[in-house]
Amino acid sequence: MSKKVKIDIVAQDKTKGAINSTRKGLDGLKQSVFNLRNAFLGLGAGLLIKNLVQTGKEVESLKVRFKFLFGSANEGAKAFDNLASFAGKVPFSLEDISAASGNLAVVAKDAKDLTRILEITGNVAAVTGLDFQTTASQIQRAFSGGIAAADIFREKGVRSLLGFQQGAKVSIEDTVKAFEDVFAGNGRFATATDELAQTFEGTVSMLGDKLFTFKNQVNETFFQELKTAFGSL
Repeated sequence: MSKKVKIDIVAQDKTKGAINSTRKGLDGLKQSVFNLRNAFLGLGAGLLIKNLVQTGKEVESLKVRFKFLFGSANEGAKAFDNLASFAGKVPFSLEDISAASGNLAVVAKDAKDLTRILEITGNVAAVTGLDFQTTASQIQRAFSGGIAAADIFREKGVRSLLGFQQGAKVSIEDTVKAFEDVFAGNGRFATATDELAQTFEGTVSMLGDKLFTFKNQVNETFFQELKTAFGSL
């Protein structure tokens, strides 16, 4: 009888030990999963903050450039708002448009005129297949030195699209007017950007710009507070 009791006690102790060991293992697993989740949440928050800071830096730098190019902070802010609005309607990324804006601002009279030149640039890019930055560089050359100064446009046949004869000398004024007549208003290629925006690539691009705009709106408070905090440090 005592032998049976001894066996039962040993069996119970081993069973309890196995259960306790299993519980410890489960508790450890739960803690590991919890810690891993927190790590991923922390990583996600870190990436989000980094992304917001990067957006804030880009926007702030562009506004400062516009301030000096257009002569005042108010006109610079208008130029940026117009640029962001334009980016939300066209199949080109806001980053590309921002990078090209310096070239276009040089030949723009003010923020309103920059919008007009942005639209012309977008239509030329849509027709020629050139990227927005390259097109902006060529527009700046053409508006500063005439169509002859834009060598890439010559290779892409833009001169012919504008109605200029090969080898004919064309003034800066005539060049600008030709671009306005053909790629703006009721011109032959005035809706090229709008049609390109209806494609899948254009839709994806505009979604990206909407996200950029959203991040910029969040940054209006977040980035300023972050700058204040760093300034205090």
